[in-house]
Amino acid sequence: MNSMKSRRLLASIALILAAMIAEIPSVSFAAVRGLPPDHEVAAHFQPLVDNGTYVGIIVGIVGPHGRRVFSFGNVRRNQNLQPSGETVFALASVTKTFTGVLLADLVLKGVVKLDDPITKYLPPEVLGPNSPLRRVTLLDLATHMSGLPKNPSIQAEARDRSRSRPLTVKQMHDFLSRYRPTRAPGVEFRYSNVGISLLGHILERASGKSYEWLLQERICSPLGMKSTRVSLTPSMRRRLAQGYNQQLEPVTPKSFDVGRSSGGLYSTVDDMMDYLAANMGLVDAPIVPALVKAQQPFRKVPGKEGAFMGLAWHVKKVGNREIISKNGGLAGFQSFIAFSRSERTGIVALANTSPKPRKLDAAARQTLSMLFRK
Repeated sequence: MNSMKSRRLLASIALILAAMIAEIPSVSFAAVRGLPPDHEVAAHFQPLVDNGTYVGIIVGIVGPHGRRVFSFGNVRRNQNLQPSGETVFALASVTKTFTGVLLADLVLKGVVKLDDPITKYLPPEVLGPNSPLRRVTLLDLATHMSGLPKNPSIQAEARDRSRSRPLTVKQMHDFLSRYRPTRAPGVEFRYSNVGISLLGHILERASGKSYEWLLQERICSPLGMKSTRVSLTPSMRRRLAQGYNQQLEPVTPKSFDVGRSSGGLYSTVDDMMDYLAANMGLVDAPIVPALVKAQQPFRKVPGKEGAFMGLAWHVKKVGNREIISKNGGLAGFQSFIAFSRSERTGIVALANTSPKPRKLDAAARQTLSMLFRK
């Protein structure tokens, strides 16, 4: 009798377990299929922490069957606390890709055009009738072919050594009014933080909305990215990783004014995997057409085989595959994101250290190449 009851009990348990498994979405099983095991990813990133180059690194991998998060090092030195998917990092220049998407979105909505000259959106006194910058277009800004320098030279800041202070709108306008480029727009690739900062400023003027509002309304909210902002919320501030410079000294987070569209975003690897998934066509959202448009190779980079510029994205053609990527770095933080839309596979890596030379990019690229072979 006891034996019969035991068999009935086991049979009932088996039926319950079968029913439970049947209700689990298939992605729960597929989340690791086609993605690398821990030790293969660790082989690229763990040495960067072990040798003291980086304090902490968080890596997110997204594929057609799911996603994985890999954590290395710590959120703070001498504290045994690994970064998690919810740890907040500065995105630095990966911010520029969001600005490119917002430009694409406003183009699709008919608010602006890529060939609009910047004079259309600036006060008339900023660029005089003889300014060579009058011919610069929004596309020139988004593809780093405006002729503007990497960073503006603000004499007042140089005197008082306050280069880390946010660039104001007035300082931006004053700089533009006196700057004389050495090349015509659309001719030479010249990476320009000030150019993307100006682009973000123009998008605000054209839309009548703040950059933060555009970001939240058009990208973050539709994609469920609750921890991606310029202005840290109290929750994000509690989860913010401590940034370190090359000497592994703690660094205070940088503040931004007009330059927030160039490097002012903070985010988490969980949010950035949502961004990756949308960019690769793995999820549907109203912003997806703008994401796709921003990835298009609008301009060839002179002198670099197979290299093109999207709207702030770097597009590299390797055989039949396009690799779309962007890196970022500022005092205390580094970031890297890359993906293949055809493979629907991508990677994002965030670090709370800013060494030179930066080795985060190479580790992420090697890992992405490994994913393509899976």
